[in-house]
Amino acid sequence: MPNGDDPDDQYPLYPRGMLIRHGLDRAVDLASVMGGWTEEELRAAFWPAYSAIRESDIELERCWGIDGGEVLSLLNGHPIYVSEDRWAFQVLAGSTLIEPIAATMRRQRTG
Repeated sequence: MPNGDDPDDQYPLYPRGMLIRHGLDRAVDLASVMGGWTEEELRAAFWPAYSAIRESDIELERCWGIDGGEVLSLLNGHPIYVSEDRWAFQVLAGSTLIEPIAATMRRQRTG
C-alpha cells in the first residue's frame, strides 16, 4: 500500500512512489512499443494478451478511486503497472515483460 508519509505518494506525484518501490521508475510504456495503436486499441487488446501469457500474478499495490485506478502486480515474477480509468490507460513494465505482451497483442490483432 502507498506510504502516506512518502512525498512521492502525494498528488500530483503519485504513483511515482509505487513505481520506485517496485523498480519501475524507468519502465517501458506499452504505448511506445505498440507504435500507432490508439489508447482504445491498447485497452481492448491488453487484457486478453495479459491473460494469454499469465502463468502467475500477485497484486502488490492498488489505489482505486471512483473512476478507476492503478494496480502494480507481479506477472510471471516481473513487476507491471496498469493505470486504467475512464479517461486514460497506461501499462508500464520492464522490456522482459512488455515484449511478450506486445507480441501477443500483435498476433491477436492479425489473427
